[in-house]
Amino acid sequence: DGARVIAVTFVSGIDRSGAALFEAAGMSLVRYFNEMQIVFNGPPASPVWPEGISVRTMNRATDEEAFIRALDAGFEDHWGHVDQPFDQVMEYWQHVFDSYPGFDESLAFMAMDGDEIAGVSLCMKEAEFDAELGWVDRFAVLRPWRQRGLGLALLQHSFAELYARGKEKAGLGVDADNLTGATRLYEKAGMHPVNQFVVYEMELRPGVDLSLQELESKAEEGKTS
Repeated sequence: DGARVIAVTFVSGIDRSGAALFEAAGMSLVRYFNEMQIVFNGPPASPVWPEGISVRTMNRATDEEAFIRALDAGFEDHWGHVDQPFDQVMEYWQHVFDSYPGFDESLAFMAMDGDEIAGVSLCMKEAEFDAELGWVDRFAVLRPWRQRGLGLALLQHSFAELYARGKEKAGLGVDADNLTGATRLYEKAGMHPVNQFVVYEMELRPGVDLSLQELESKAEEGKTS
């Protein structure tokens, strides 16, 4: 009750007819997202892990709930994030793991600080739109471990694993104005934008916006990597 309700869609930045269609329907441009890629001209750079950090593969039998909780927590600073009951989050990701053809349990990585998950990388053996492209579907470093170089190390580890499976390039999607500075991290890792997508929305009912739009204290906290 009292929540703002919106319709949201997106269109490729080169699809001007699609953009014109949404604009004619009264939708407003609110955000840009980039698809970024890296081409492997040989083995990717080896990661340098922060002191005390190790990495291992997620085991669904023993790690699934902790992995999904870390995924959810890692995206709490993402533009548009809406808090949901964890049982709904769990149900969604179990469905992805069970049904998405690109899912491979051996490509779900957890950066560990002792028994705590410091970061997660969920890679897919192929992108939905390109079987030749390895895909980093979800990638996050949790708040207490940011700005320590963990993000770069975990991303490089992900690239190395995709490369070992025969991928010559890897990609991911990112909010062009990411609230936590992820784009700078991906550029540092050698990625570059190859396509842009435009997000449109239309307000269907005014009210309290439950989605995250900006971070209150990011001047000091949030220039993360």
